[in-house]
Amino acid sequence: MDSGMILGFSFGYLAAMAGAFLLYSPVIAMALVLLVVAGILKAVLLPFALLIRKLRSPRPEADLDGTWLLGARERARE
Repeated sequence: MDSGMILGFSFGYLAAMAGAFLLYSPVIAMALVLLVVAGILKAVLLPFALLIRKLRSPRPEADLDGTWLLGARERARE
């Protein structure tokens, strides 16, 4: 194996890599575009998701009596 053959194999290998990249570049570009679109959609819809989560969360019952204001000593005096 002389140096010309090794150089030819090397260039062939690089040409095959470049060809495979060019062959799959539309797929790679589409995947990148889909990732960007998904990120933008997630950022745009985040406020609505938070609003829906806030509206669906159960609200605690209001404690209307004032006994929680008194400590143990004040309750014992009553």
